[in-house]
Amino acid sequence: MNKLYRSTTDRVFGGVCGGLADYLQIDPLILRIVFVLVAMINGLGLVAYLFMWLFVPSQTSASGQRDQVMRENVEEMKERARALGQSAQQSLNRQKWAANWMQGKTSQRMLLIGVALVVVGLLILLDNLHLLWWFSLGKLWPLILIAVGVVVLLNNLKGKH
Repeated sequence: MNKLYRSTTDRVFGGVCGGLADYLQIDPLILRIVFVLVAMINGLGLVAYLFMWLFVPSQTSASGQRDQVMRENVEEMKERARALGQSAQQSLNRQKWAANWMQGKTSQRMLLIGVALVVVGLLILLDNLHLLWWFSLGKLWPLILIAVGVVVLLNNLKGKH
């Protein structure tokens, strides 16, 4: 039987599904779907993925010692999170989005509205299915209204100076 490792070639985030699929000799897409579904149902899929990312050595890891493997994996997780954060920051550049919004670029507005509708719809669906037992939609609406109000006020104040 093969040794369990995290794949360095067949990876989306940490290579957990690619390595586990190689170990179990199944398609990694099946495992990715299972992890996402379990994460959406009760969050354990995300927890299991993170634990496996932390404890399972990389395919190229030379060290067999658990402490060294964990240190390497934590560093890799930090680098991956940093890269994802920079990518998200670049794609959601506030000044670019604000300028496009103010100039009336319809495609940017529609994209933003579409994303907002999908997120709100997903939250309502998960709440109706009682999958977000820790989440109260009734408590979220005032926070959304406050956030929108703050954005409107800040944009209005910036426009006057």
